[in-house]
Amino acid sequence: MSMTSSSIINKAESALDPEMAIIVYRNNQNTSSYYLESRRIRKGKMLEGVPLTEKCLSNIVNAISESKADIPHGRLPGNMLFADSRLGVEKYVWYRAPEKRRFYFTKGLNIPEGEILIPGIIYVVSSGVLSVYAFIGNKPKRKLYKAPFFNIYEGGNVCLGSAKVAKPKNMSYQGVIDYWEKMFWQSEFANLLGGNPIKGNLATITKQCIETGVKFPLSELTPIKKTLEDLL
Repeated sequence: MSMTSSSIINKAESALDPEMAIIVYRNNQNTSSYYLESRRIRKGKMLEGVPLTEKCLSNIVNAISESKADIPHGRLPGNMLFADSRLGVEKYVWYRAPEKRRFYFTKGLNIPEGEILIPGIIYVVSSGVLSVYAFIGNKPKRKLYKAPFFNIYEGGNVCLGSAKVAKPKNMSYQGVIDYWEKMFWQSEFANLLGGNPIKGNLATITKQCIETGVKFPLSELTPIKKTLEDLL
């Protein structure tokens, strides 16, 4: 059941009690100088103002930090090309060299579950949306190709239909990689959302690769105008 804005506000007011207000004063003669004052709130009324102490400010910062524990941090993995964890503009770009991956398919495709040695893949997560692209070689260069998979729109964005993966409680940059790769590879491949991404028939070639064990043919990859520099 959807909630109106007024019902959301009423619910928040019933669950939260105002405790303190912080007032920021700026020095008119020195605009880079500020004074912070705190005022306790009792029964809906603000009490006399006192200077905001470092201990009080530290407690507030710690509480905010705990609520933002899912903001990635820590050592950057060697395969991460770009990382911006600023709230509202989050973006992460990393790659995987050619490797074997297990594929899952809906019954309608008539393709058996199995592994394929796939080309190198670049993953891009921007504002909560995953995109994938292929490259030739062990490390990405300027030229990119459409990722040779189902569930991908024309521009590279991924439909993550059936995957259910829990986010780590304490997110690291490696945790970002693990989480989004699991989201992608644990989904069932089902549809050609952006048309056929390769030169031949994707379903036929994918099935042949699984049944024969041969790697995905690089000659089937379709180049795109977007370059590695564009992703970064």
